[in-house]
Amino acid sequence: MKIYLRLEAPFEWVRVSGQKVEAFGEVASLDEYPIGDDDDVYGVVSGDWVTTHRVNLPAKSRKQFNAALPYALEESISEDVENMHFVCPAWKAGEECNVLVVAKDKMLEWQALANENRLPIEKLLPDHALVPFHDAADCSIALSGDIVLANHRDGHGVNIDRDFLEVWLMDLPMTSTIAINDEALTEQMIGDYPDRDFRHWPFGNKMAHWLEYLPSTSLDLWADKYKPRVSKIGKKTFLLPVAVAIFAVVVKMGYDSYRYFALHSEIAAITEQSQALLKENFPIFDNVQPGHERTMMEQAIARMGGPDKSKSVHSSLAEIAAVLSRQGISLSNIVYRNDELVITCLVKDFSQVDMLAKQFNQRPKLAAALQSSSSDDGQIVASYAIRQK
Repeated sequence: MKIYLRLEAPFEWVRVSGQKVEAFGEVASLDEYPIGDDDDVYGVVSGDWVTTHRVNLPAKSRKQFNAALPYALEESISEDVENMHFVCPAWKAGEECNVLVVAKDKMLEWQALANENRLPIEKLLPDHALVPFHDAADCSIALSGDIVLANHRDGHGVNIDRDFLEVWLMDLPMTSTIAINDEALTEQMIGDYPDRDFRHWPFGNKMAHWLEYLPSTSLDLWADKYKPRVSKIGKKTFLLPVAVAIFAVVVKMGYDSYRYFALHSEIAAITEQSQALLKENFPIFDNVQPGHERTMMEQAIARMGGPDKSKSVHSSLAEIAAVLSRQGISLSNIVYRNDELVITCLVKDFSQVDMLAKQFNQRPKLAAALQSSSSDDGQIVASYAIRQK
């Protein structure tokens, strides 16, 4: 398994297995990423911080090349070369190659983020390196918001504003075929540059969409020098004391429960049944007060509608049902927790996941956010957190 994590907001993650995306989602912070013990962890950063240059130096060894490289690029870089980090993923003597340049301060910042949040990131990639290629295209353009991510088969990638597309095109041969994920941008480019070959290819505008095409690259911005000091073994060692403490608490709770049931078996059986009923139907309560289950249920039901009695859980369900019915989507689970409904749906494909969230938010009484989505035995499961406006 591979898991790709963004080190900058929005904190997207995508898990890839073999030739398909298994699951993806967003978390609130870096320390909440769902990293598994068997995951190979790849970090993804904005290509805004990375520039790519084509270089051909008369060096006979990699050591000579590395020594001459900063001075060869000195006039092409606005910053002092002493403050820059240079990465050349595929160098061969006597051949032109790509060199990626990043400020050392930025590399140290990403390294610190990985160390502080215990992220065992093995490779670090700019996001434009994940933009996929169509079989019939030489390069691809991904429009994401107002930013254009461009990736060429020769390894040259860049993040630019739309206004700089003309400058970027000046370095491309007129015979290059360019695939674009946005239909409106494709039409604009065809109109502005009728002599060039632009083709619309709707490969999506998010990391989860791009990784469906399995980009393969030897690129790694860490280049060993900046690789974080975090390993999977270190992570398990860190968690061991926590696991021991939890085990001790569980054992203590088990012993106390045994004494309680031994002395008050009949009362305990009734209390356990009522508490289970409350937790199952009203998970909004983290702590159940023995003997007050009925009162807590009544309070929960009264709060569901909020201060505005025209709103209720039932009205939210009706709004949700209208969207699901129109799309022919099945609802597999629903939970009411922390003043929001968490629903789980079976959708047809990953493109429908984002579309469903948009349609929920278009309803006048709903505010929805995608919690997670995953693929399981050919079925795609998506969960949404929905609140009343």
